[in-house]
Amino acid sequence: MSHKRLLITVLSIALVAAMALPALGNTSPARAQDGGYQEAPMLAEKVAAGELPPVEERLPENPRVVEPFESVGEYGGIWHRAWRGVNDFHCFGRVNYDPALRWPRNPSDPVEPGLAERWEWNEDGTELTLFFRKGLKWSDGEPWTVDDVIFWWEAIENDTNITAAIHSEWIVGGEPMELEKIDDSTIKLKFAAPNGLAETVGLAFHGNQWPLGFERFGFYAPKHYLEQFHPAYSDTGTYELFEEKSFDYNVDRPVMTAWKITEYEAGTTLMIAERNPYYYAVDTEGNQLPYIDYQYYHFVDGVEGINIMGVAGDLTMQARGIDLAQYPVYLENAEANDYHMLMWPQAQASAATLFFNMSYPEDNYRELFQDLRFRQATSVAIDRDVINEIAFLGQGTPQTITVVPDSPYFIPELQDYYAQYDPELATSLLDEIGLVKGNDGYYNFPDGSDLLLVIETSATATGMADTLELISQYWDEIGLKNEFEILTREVFWPRAGGNEVMISTWSTDRGLVPMVDPIYQFPFDERSWMAPAYGIWYKTGGADGLEPTDEFKAAMALYDEYRATVDPEAQVELGKEIVRLSTENLWTLGTAGMVPNPVVVKNNIMNVDPVHTADWIIMTPGTLEPATFYFEGGGE
Repeated sequence: MSHKRLLITVLSIALVAAMALPALGNTSPARAQDGGYQEAPMLAEKVAAGELPPVEERLPENPRVVEPFESVGEYGGIWHRAWRGVNDFHCFGRVNYDPALRWPRNPSDPVEPGLAERWEWNEDGTELTLFFRKGLKWSDGEPWTVDDVIFWWEAIENDTNITAAIHSEWIVGGEPMELEKIDDSTIKLKFAAPNGLAETVGLAFHGNQWPLGFERFGFYAPKHYLEQFHPAYSDTGTYELFEEKSFDYNVDRPVMTAWKITEYEAGTTLMIAERNPYYYAVDTEGNQLPYIDYQYYHFVDGVEGINIMGVAGDLTMQARGIDLAQYPVYLENAEANDYHMLMWPQAQASAATLFFNMSYPEDNYRELFQDLRFRQATSVAIDRDVINEIAFLGQGTPQTITVVPDSPYFIPELQDYYAQYDPELATSLLDEIGLVKGNDGYYNFPDGSDLLLVIETSATATGMADTLELISQYWDEIGLKNEFEILTREVFWPRAGGNEVMISTWSTDRGLVPMVDPIYQFPFDERSWMAPAYGIWYKTGGADGLEPTDEFKAAMALYDEYRATVDPEAQVELGKEIVRLSTENLWTLGTAGMVPNPVVVKNNIMNVDPVHTADWIIMTPGTLEPATFYFEGGGE
């Protein structure tokens, strides 16, 4: 502790200098002259100086109205966050979530309006018309129009120098979508057949400003700014220059988000984002959002650096990188450093999951892994209660279902399917299969050849190593010889996706909206490590990979039906059937799910929902409306 306290003291001293930057001025709302809308004092000053038009001219005709979680807020202050550098873009991106359509605050609710205020399908689900808010403006004051969607589609998504292949949600029946501009705020998306992924995957998950860091997906981009750098639109443009200028950290690039990065350079120790004066949302009393003036991103060295800042009370509000193992230390220092802790359950069906590779190239192992009795035996050989206590401080929920309770696809009776600790049943099932114990007490294949289970992972999250140690011990106790290895991600991922790993280990997130990216439900692509070669077969329409077993084909057929309907109720029923197949067949072997993500929150920041199931797919904490967070009293 003494070493950590020294580091905390040093960092805190450094932060004092960094935090003493702009004077924030008066925090009371400034009213527009007509009394219709109010704006932040720092913007009102710019209006008075002639640097900005009045707030009512900066907002669209029909602004997005956001109801704050607890109360209408006050303007002012700086939101301090810890940031691990360029590759940690989601530290910024998830609190600046502004897609065409939005995931809702309540995960059981349907997708809701974002930049688009409404949308409608034709009768057969092949045409989706999006009605964007009239008068939207980029952060530089230029109009946002559907030309920015068309530019993304033509100059980015369909240019193979930028995007290797069109994202799958925009290809239906082998045909890419077509766009029809109705007017500046209305566009029609046309598909060869019904597209059940357009609203969720395309517009709520991928529907942000391109490129969203290394994710490189989006639905719009600022044509008026970027076309000068694109070689197809400008004689002086190059792809290298286009990538540089479209980069999320480019301070000159216009945005639609609540805050815009205004100070950043390579090697910086402090990145600053400032409120967007043209942000298109207001609260229920007409106050233009966001409430908070600035976001400061302090560069730190890895997760340890994040938690040094957190324990010291130097983070305003942050979940990203907060270590569950350090939770007792946080509690010990909370009162002295003026913060409190929340525990958001993560949308991980399992924080440490095993994937038996049922497309493994060695016949004896592939056939063994495809035998449900073997997967049942290895499951009941595991004491999940002990794993939860030792690896996850008793904070998780022992279970095997592949989704979490807040998901519309959750089936309560399947939550702990074959999750009981029963080593006698495990050995009975192994004997029933025909495995034979040798003189050393370990099982061999029926032909007498050695059986060695090899587990690989690159996951280093809290609890993973302890979980693998315990599982290895449990399997050893029932006579299954095994070994495990933790590799670097650069080594592990190509092996796992290349069908070379016998048993992969990872967390199964995506537990709220799994059908957005169903890699843990059935072999969807090479990331589905329960059978990556089958996933490649599905992904390529049979052109590559290996033909799956009938059980997997059944799940694939259900997902094809899911994709082919735009009826949300029908999708839920189909999704539940897939979850049932996945869970009852133990295609993934879960341990403990919903292990919470600790959240550090300064005592004076308001409107932070204490109850939230966190997941990167829904861009946590983006669905909690960070633009409505505010400081009580207006200060930091």
